[in-house]
Amino acid sequence: MSGKVDYVGPKFAKVASGDLTAVVFLGEIANNRVSAASDLLTVGQTVEFVLVKNDPRGWQASISAVPEALTRQALGSVREGSLVTGCVVDLKTTGAEIDAGGFRAWVPLSELAWRWIEHPADVVFLGEKIQVQIIRIETPDGWLSNKRQRKARAIASLRACIPQPVSPSIAVAFSGMPFKVWAVAKKPRSFDAVTSFVLEELAEGKNREAIASTTGLDRATLEDIHTYLVEEKLASDWGLSRKGRDLVEALALVLDMNANPVRGVYSGAAPANSQLIATDEHRKQQALPRGWPRPPYDKRADDSFLRAAGEALPEEILTTLVSGELRERLKKVMEDSRVRIFLRRDGESPWKTVFVDTSENWLLAGLWHVFTPFAGKPFRPASGEERCRNFLMLRCRAESSEPEGGAVETVYYEPNTQTLWILKDEQQVRINDAKGESFPDLPAELDKNIDSGTGHIVFAFQPESWCRVKVF
Repeated sequence: MSGKVDYVGPKFAKVASGDLTAVVFLGEIANNRVSAASDLLTVGQTVEFVLVKNDPRGWQASISAVPEALTRQALGSVREGSLVTGCVVDLKTTGAEIDAGGFRAWVPLSELAWRWIEHPADVVFLGEKIQVQIIRIETPDGWLSNKRQRKARAIASLRACIPQPVSPSIAVAFSGMPFKVWAVAKKPRSFDAVTSFVLEELAEGKNREAIASTTGLDRATLEDIHTYLVEEKLASDWGLSRKGRDLVEALALVLDMNANPVRGVYSGAAPANSQLIATDEHRKQQALPRGWPRPPYDKRADDSFLRAAGEALPEEILTTLVSGELRERLKKVMEDSRVRIFLRRDGESPWKTVFVDTSENWLLAGLWHVFTPFAGKPFRPASGEERCRNFLMLRCRAESSEPEGGAVETVYYEPNTQTLWILKDEQQVRINDAKGESFPDLPAELDKNIDSGTGHIVFAFQPESWCRVKVF
């Protein structure tokens, strides 16, 4: 509201607008400390104010809450996904602030570019007009009574308005775990194969004598089996109950399902959207170079995948591995309450090599997390993006060209991106040796003189060993 100051006292002031009069206490005159109302207000002065509350003593108002009220009013005209244009008014190490006309929008450092930047000034400058997309609106509750909650703002993204760079795709080898979708009928304890056969014979309408003739069981043993089936409410007087028929149907359903199960290969170390590969597709892939170690793997992810069962079965199995009639059959079995569906390892081999088309930026994001480039400037994705956490790298000995006392450094060669790295953060990585009988040929350009950034000109790289790198 807009009104005039009609009283200024030592502890408070009064403002009036038409027939309404409200009290403004010292704490609501300004955001900074005020010793007396007269320091900032005079009688007859025109001010804007916000009505805070109405109690038996009358209205209380706030002058210091006006900017917050105007900001919230302006934010009411935008929503998540809105595009706004504003002027850059402040640069901090953590991001940039823009004036979008009526409200300020904060652009975090990670939302300024698709690549890694050290400071907002790497991308924008003060006074520049830019277009951003609103990604979140923050309007804390209780702002009328609590000054600490007066921080309404919009969070925006500049990179959302910029085309994302297309990352090269690389076929990367991972260790894959062969698995199959397996089904079992829900049956009582101690329900063995002989009991199952007897139950199925009963389902076909055979009597006691016919079952004894087929199975070769003596009368006493057959009576014991029948007693057990009766106790489990599966049979009665040498005939099946409804529960017994349900179990027989479930056993037949399971037998049909497991005769030709859904098969695939899972790799927990691969990118999240590429961890499942159909068995038929895997058979067409290339082989790992002879003498190379086992490709990267993530045992924890693999074990967690195998624990999935029933409704927790990954939806990607239906969408990625099966189609048509087989998909419908699997869905039908999964929805049957008489059957339990789970995953189990497939075959005698604990792992197989799988090649996955992988984003180079995904690999580089993981490398930059714990390494610094030894030579060159590989693309560095912005922080917060998904990154690779498991690498198979080649540990090399790098010797400088200094004639005496030349520096010798340990560098790591990543064969997929063909880049050289120096470890910078031992606390965020685990490196273990890997057995391998052969090494890849290093790119020819590594034989040329390279400035490693340490003042030495490198002229020789000597592969020493393979190693597994786990990035936390």
